[in-house]
Amino acid sequence: MDANTIYEKVNERYSATALAADNVQYGKAVAEAFGYSSEELASIPAEANLGLSCGNPLALAKLKEGETVVDLGSGAGFDCFLAAKKVGEKGKVIGVDMNEDMLVKARRNAEKGNITNVEFVYSKISQMDLPDASADVIISNCVVNLVPDPEKPLVFKEIHRLLKPGGRVAISDILTKKELTEQMKKDVALYVGCVAGASMKEDYEKWLKEAGFDDVLVVDAGSDLNVYVQADGGETVGSMCCGPVQEEGGSGCCGASGKKQDGSECCGAGKKQDGGVVEDIKTNFKDVNLNEWAGSYKIFAVKSS
Repeated sequence: MDANTIYEKVNERYSATALAADNVQYGKAVAEAFGYSSEELASIPAEANLGLSCGNPLALAKLKEGETVVDLGSGAGFDCFLAAKKVGEKGKVIGVDMNEDMLVKARRNAEKGNITNVEFVYSKISQMDLPDASADVIISNCVVNLVPDPEKPLVFKEIHRLLKPGGRVAISDILTKKELTEQMKKDVALYVGCVAGASMKEDYEKWLKEAGFDDVLVVDAGSDLNVYVQADGGETVGSMCCGPVQEEGGSGCCGASGKKQDGSECCGAGKKQDGGVVEDIKTNFKDVNLNEWAGSYKIFAVKSS
């Protein structure tokens, strides 16, 4: 796939994810499997956790009060909101995402949680309209692998440009353990699901060093990637249209008539909701042992002072 096709497909599936009814139980199960505590998850709007993490970059970042943090591929705001609590009122968190629907959801979640020291900006992470040396820490969670291969080195150069001297980069990402088959590399669902576009450990080490970083660390976290398929789906919550179709008078987003209870149009009678990336993963990866091909890695580096 060429870069334009990749961006188009990624945007399409992540828009579907942003617009899908929230599945809090699934998101909680996935996040806890990757090291988030139940206390952390309870401290932010549940709708911010979409169940798409592949690690916990905040555990690597060791944020301090007053720091400025940039989150690459911030989605619905999950890591941004947790980071905002750690840096406090004197600190600031900037979420960067190229998907407008995710940005809308993130801003709504910030308002719902009354989280005021965070902002969200529209941008690809390979070229960001943010000032040089403006961040103390840059984090990212399962996003860099979605960038087309020719642009991945640009991401690390941008990270280096944005960090202050002595600044840290803390990333959780999926990297491959062995060469994928040509069929797997061309599989759109595998790409959007963060596997087909994943790089090797040696690639990340090379790109970080070429960008100018010191103390580069790329380590397999040993997490079970099959949690994406095995996690309990639970119930969907929230008011996003469309939720599960209900009989008239029910509590779902759509009644059997295809209208909300207030009479406004919704998804159409009996129309199945698109569950986005989570549905893609659970459907297409059910017969694949993800751990055979890839792993969740911790990536950490420091910009020399």
